[in-house]
Amino acid sequence: MKYKKLICFDFDATLFHTTLPDDGKIVWKEKTGETWPYVGWWSKPETLDLAIFDTPLNRPVYNEYLKAVSDSENFVILATGRIERLRPQVEAILNKNNLSFDGVFLKRGPGDTLYFKTKLFEKFIAELKPEEFIIYDDREEHLVEFKEWAKTMPCDVTIIDVVSMTTTKIKNK
Repeated sequence: MKYKKLICFDFDATLFHTTLPDDGKIVWKEKTGETWPYVGWWSKPETLDLAIFDTPLNRPVYNEYLKAVSDSENFVILATGRIERLRPQVEAILNKNNLSFDGVFLKRGPGDTLYFKTKLFEKFIAELKPEEFIIYDDREEHLVEFKEWAKTMPCDVTIIDVVSMTTTKIKNK
């Protein structure tokens, strides 16, 4: 099947309002009575524990997700810098909210999230040959890099900054 659009949603602070480390450590202490037991945050499965943390949908982005998945000419994926071993927790949150994708991709091992995502996107763009690639993301430093990267792609690229809900369109055709 030929897809007109490849659409990607980021997970943290994009599709979901996941808990940030400073607030999360306070919530953890309140709910468990214990101090956060780790140095890190983003690689820990406990950060996505639905019994501890509320992880609400980002409604404006969720509405875009609903539009994206309603069109059979779209190939819709989720790509996150969360590491692969957190797949059960990520999928539990997706399932709780009845979200499904054509693919859910988590970073494998250590390394740069931007590199992981751009290589994943390049693979799908090469395979699917969409007319347009659309990405929803929140990380300012990634959005800047995505704009430069987009100029090298064989299709049009639309980058949506979900913090400001601004859109950048790169026409390549």
